[in-house]
Amino acid sequence: MPKKVIWGLIASGLFLLLIIGLGLTTQIHQDETSHVLTTQKRPLIMIAGSSSQRTDFDDIVRSLNAQQRHPLITLTVTANQQLQFKEKRVENTNINDAIIVIFFENSADSAENIMTQTDGLAKAIQYLQRHQHLKTANALGYSNGGLIWSRYLAGLSTSKPLAIHDLMLIGTPFLGIDAEHPDKTLYTPLLKHKDQFKKLHAVINVAGDTGNGDDDIVPLSSVNAGGDLFMNNVTRYTAMTVNQKSISHGDLLHEAYVARLIRQNLINQ
Repeated sequence: MPKKVIWGLIASGLFLLLIIGLGLTTQIHQDETSHVLTTQKRPLIMIAGSSSQRTDFDDIVRSLNAQQRHPLITLTVTANQQLQFKEKRVENTNINDAIIVIFFENSADSAENIMTQTDGLAKAIQYLQRHQHLKTANALGYSNGGLIWSRYLAGLSTSKPLAIHDLMLIGTPFLGIDAEHPDKTLYTPLLKHKDQFKKLHAVINVAGDTGNGDDDIVPLSSVNAGGDLFMNNVTRYTAMTVNQKSISHGDLLHEAYVARLIRQNLINQ
C-alpha cells in the first residue's frame, strides 16, 4: 500500500478519534451540568395542623418522589416533648435532598398548645442540627403548622432560629376561624416581631375559597392577614387562592395544584 494512502488513513483515524473525544467531553459536561441543576440545595421541612396524622403529607411525598426519590425523615415530638427519630434512606443522597416531617403527638387546637408546639419545633430543629448537620431548609406549614413556623421564625421560642430560605403557608388561620370576631392572641406577638421575617427570602401564602370567602373552616381574611406580617419584610411575598366550590380545608394538602406549587417553589430552590 502506498505511503500516502497509509498516512491518509492514519490522519483520518486520528481525526475520528478527536471527534469522538470531543463528543464524550461534551456529554460528560452536559451530565455534570444536569446533575448540578437537579441537586437539591436544601431539605424541605413540613408541619401539619390541628388533629394531624402521620399520614397527612403522604400524598405530597409520593408526588415529590415521582420525579426524584428523596430520603424521608420523620421526627415525632411526643406529648411530653421527647423526640423520636425515624429515617428512610436513599442511596447517593444527603440531608439536603431530604423531606423532613415533624409530627406532634399532641396537636390539639388551642393557642396554648401551639405555643408548646413551637417550643417542640425548636427542640426538633436543634436535634437535626446536632445529629444530621442541618444548616438551612425550606419550610411548609399547613393550617396551625403555619402558625408554629411563624412563631418559631419570629424568635418566640429561640433567639437563633434555623436559617429558612423559602416558606410556604397553606390555610394558616392567623386570626382564628371566626371572621366576625378575629382572634389576635397569636397574631399580635407576630406583628411585634415581624422584623425577624426579613431573614426569609420568599413566602408563599396559600388560601382556599369555596366561593363563600373561606375554605369551609378558615376565612380568607384570616389567611390574608399574613400579608401584614411578611409583605415588605421578605424579599418576595406571594398570596395565592385556590378557588374551587368543592374544596375543603382538609383537602388543601391533597390538591394536585398544591403539590405542583410545592415542587416549583420549595424543591431545588
